Parts: sequence; C-alpha cells; structure tokens
Amino acid sequence: MSNDDKPGGTLTRRDFLLTTGIGAMALGLGAGADAKDAPAGASDAAQAAGSLPSGPYNILFILVDQERYFRPGELPRGYGLPAHERLMKRGTTFVNHRINSCVCTPSRSVLYTGQHIQHTRMFDNTNFPWISSMSTEIRTLGDMLRDAGYYTAYKGKWHLTKEFETVNKLGTPTKIFTQEMEAYGFSDYIGIGDIIAHTSGGYLHDGVIAAMGVSWLRGKGSELAAQGKPWFLAVNLVNPHDVMFYDTDAPGTEVQAMRGLAHVARDPADPLYGKQWQFMLPASRKQALDAPGRPAAHRDFLRSHDALVGAIPNEDARWHRRHNYYLNCMRDVDRNIAAVLAALDAAGLSDKTIVVLTSDHGDMDGAHQLHAKGAVSYREQNNVPLVIAHPSYHGGKQCRAVTSHLDIAPTLVALTGVATDKRAAIVKGLPGKDFSRLLAKPGAAEANAIRDGALFCYNMLAYLDGDFLFKAVAHLQGGGKPDQLKQAGIRPDLMKRGAVRSIYDGRYSFARYFSPRQHNKPTTLEELYRFNDVELYDLQTDPFEMNNLAAGEKQRELLVAMNEKLNQLIDAEVGEDRGQMLPGGIDAGWEVSAETMAGA
Repeated sequence: MSNDDKPGGTLTRRDFLLTTGIGAMALGLGAGADAKDAPAGASDAAQAAGSLPSGPYNILFILVDQERYFRPGELPRGYGLPAHERLMKRGTTFVNHRINSCVCTPSRSVLYTGQHIQHTRMFDNTNFPWISSMSTEIRTLGDMLRDAGYYTAYKGKWHLTKEFETVNKLGTPTKIFTQEMEAYGFSDYIGIGDIIAHTSGGYLHDGVIAAMGVSWLRGKGSELAAQGKPWFLAVNLVNPHDVMFYDTDAPGTEVQAMRGLAHVARDPADPLYGKQWQFMLPASRKQALDAPGRPAAHRDFLRSHDALVGAIPNEDARWHRRHNYYLNCMRDVDRNIAAVLAALDAAGLSDKTIVVLTSDHGDMDGAHQLHAKGAVSYREQNNVPLVIAHPSYHGGKQCRAVTSHLDIAPTLVALTGVATDKRAAIVKGLPGKDFSRLLAKPGAAEANAIRDGALFCYNMLAYLDGDFLFKAVAHLQGGGKPDQLKQAGIRPDLMKRGAVRSIYDGRYSFARYFSPRQHNKPTTLEELYRFNDVELYDLQTDPFEMNNLAAGEKQRELLVAMNEKLNQLIDAEVGEDRGQMLPGGIDAGWEVSAETMAGA
C-alpha cells in the first residue's frame, strides 16, 4: 500500500463557529430564518436537491484563537456579538464541531493540512526547542485550493513556523514572511510575524490583521473578482487568546503577577473592556483536582500553566474577573470580524463569497478548576464555534452532526465546485470527511451523519510535568541557565500520564491518558486500566462532565465499546500511533513494547 493510500498518510508536493461559542437561542435568534434573512440568490433548487451549487464562490476563512462554544443560556443577558450573529443568521451553525488537537500549533497544523499531528509532527507549540517548523513537503489548504484554481492569500497568526518566532521584529522586511508563506501555499502574507500571540497580542494587533484583510479585499480581492478568478483569503485573528495572559489580581495587589515566568496584563484602558457582565461561574468550577476519577494529568497541566503565568488563587472574584475579560476579548475580536465583513460588502462580494468562522481551540474558562488549554478533552476546550455562510443556502440554521477540524480541508475543497474526479485527486489520502452536503438540510442531519466520532490527539511535552516546570522556572528566575537544568537534577518525569487520545461521538466522551513513553492501543479492560487513566462521560445526562463513568469500572460494556470505537478511529485516520512524531521517532521508545503489553 502506497503512502497516499495509508490512513492519514502524509501527502507531499511531489505526490500531489456555530456556534460561535454561541447558540442561536442564547443570542435571541430562532432556529430557522424568515425569507428576508436568506442570503440574496439562495437557491431553493440546490437546497431541495441537496447538491452543491456550481460556483465557483470565493472563500473567506476567519479563524479566531481560543474561543469556546457557548451553549444556549451560558452567555449573559444582553450580551451580543454582532458579526458572529450576522454570520449565524446567514449561515449554518455546527453545534457539535470539535478540534482534533491542541494547543495552538498542533490544532492549526490539523486545520490547515487535514492531517493529524502524528503526520504533521506538530505536537507542541513552535516556541519550544523540541519542535521544528512544519515541513513544506506537507500539502496545506493553500496548496489544495490552488490546485482547485483558486488564488490563496493569508493574513495574521500562523504559528507553524519557527522562523517567525525569531525574525519577527517590527522592522523585519516583509519579504521574509511572504517567501515563508509561499512555501506553504499562501500568497500576500504581509505582516509582523507571530509576536501577535503574546501578552495583549489580540488587543494590540487584531486591528492590524483586520486592516490587512480589508486592504486585500479592496485591492487584490476586487481585482481577482473582476478577472473572474476565485480566491481564498484566510484572516487569522488572535483574540480571545489574550485571556491566556490575563492578570486576575485586583488593582493595587500583586499575587498572581509576581509568580509566573511570563508577563501578564489586566484589562486595557478601553471602554469595551470596561463592561461588567452578570453571570454564574461554571457548575464544575470548584471540582477538586483530586476528586475521584480525575486523571492526574489535570493537576500537571494546571501546575505547568501556572508556572508560566502565575497561579490563580482559588477565589471566585478572580474567576469572575477572568471570565468577564474573556467575554470582552470575544467582543473585541468580533468588532474586527465586523470590519472585514463590511469590506466584503463594500466590494460587492458578499453574495459571491462563502464565509467560514471557527476557532483553533477553546478555553477551560474556570470549568473543572482549570483555565487555558492542555491535557483534557472537556467540551470547554474541544467544542468550538463553526459557522458556514454560503450564498446559495438559507441561513439561520443549526446542525448537530459531529464534525471536526480534520474535515475542514475536504469540505472547503468540495465547496469550490471542482469536478468530482479532480476533487478526489486533490484530497487523496486525507482522512477527514466532506460534510458540505449538510448545508442543504442541516437540521435533518443526525449526530453521526458524517462520522461516528471526532478523534482528539494530544502529546504536548511542555505541560507534562508541572512539578518539573515549577522547578525549572524557579531555576531560571534565580539566575540559572537553561543548559544547567540537567546538571541541577531538574528533569521531567516522562512516565506521567499526560498524553491523551479521546473520542466524542455525539453523546459520549471517552478519553485515555497515558505516558508518552507508553503509547498503547488496549483491546481489553485490563490493558486499558493498566496503561491509562480513563474518563467516560455521558453528556446527555451529565452535560458538565462531572460524573466519570470509568471510575470503578462500573460501565464495563460501554467502556469496551467506546475503547474499541476509539481504536477503530485511530486506525482509520492515523494508522500507526506509536509516538513517531516525538523527538527521535519510534526508535526513541515512545510505545509500550509487545512484551510489556503481553504482561511479560
């Protein structure tokens, strides 16, 4: 079997929201739409037939950072996101859309290639020395859409190239970035590199990113449209990622701010951030990290993150401040989305352009006593907005079919309208599912209309051992050098179970937590519990994921079924899952040996 035919095989060039975090009901939108709300030119015939319109349509792809999906009733009364709401009213919201990895770099690698991290090899952020830039031999969404006849352009955050981490000063010639991005299949990357991802990066730079998108639409986009050339424009905004580096300290105090390695900041002096919202904290906010059934990885993830940004004391007032800031960060990015959509309108291109809005991952946002993103598979992190507004389909709809970031590439290729045989050649070897047909009748789709479940793979090393990271930070803050850590006896414990494989099937969420030294595919309950910490939640009866059905092996039959479903999904979408993307590859010993698995 050739590499192209293997599940998840990496293709080379040579081989060739919404729920915006927001339910429509939560924003006061109905499940359907009146005729006046339908996009101009929406084709009743196409909708009735369930076929794709001929096109070609332009594609505006808007990616925000760290925005979770909010279910109806989870947002404060009076809260609004006008640009999000506009897209929801004109499009289809996919309420069960899931990420396939995190943090930023891993998730974006899946989103922009249609391959899992085992094949992109981007298992951690590019900030860390054990990660290289993503190979330019891996075909990206830019390459695929170019093959479909599109002009492809990129603006904003990238986070898949180490060079952007080191040559990102404001005075750096933009030619460097443009050349880098051409190698990944995208043109017109004129920007300031990935410094936008740091403290207050969204507040400081999202306006710049949006302005670059606006300028492109006014110029190149309009020029291409006049020539009859379809285009794809990716606008990658940063917020609400700023919450990652938020200082929860009350004015005049320094508790969190004096503990971490990274700089943290309070709310900007901007009227938008001065708004105070009324809301309840998550039901799971005070769930103990050592509560029965909770994997130890949760503590290490939190402790690792705290080493970087400072530990947040367990006080409701702090979590109120953080969540309020998060809500306002979402409003901030929304006003920049609005600017881009207004430019699309002004150019007369709205009725000729498909608009897609999603997020690279969510934020734990205080649930389960966690924040940010890391070694978990809870919905606050893994369930993100996805809304697709297509001019040929009526809007104001919701779809509950399970979809994932892995499916974005084949779906967008399908939406170009290229011939079936050409489309098949472009996406050959991609394990994701094309769900474009759901746009015709989104409300009729069952949870498993497209896939039996969404696969999540997590192998971040930086958050594996929180105790190690605290010691390392203390070492550095005390004047020590990074290359002296080993000599000082400060080493991570690689046997900690901080790697994750999980599946969400529309009702159940099942997760295995294991040591990166013990990649395994258990086929029995004995093997499952021997090498993994296990979580199983029924989100139908336990929407806040607080009753781990895997604790005490109470649900043996269901556990066996979900474990097998996860194994089958890994086989289909990844193939071998042996830690091959980690430093040193398979030969470095990242999996349980056959002898150990057999109990020898």
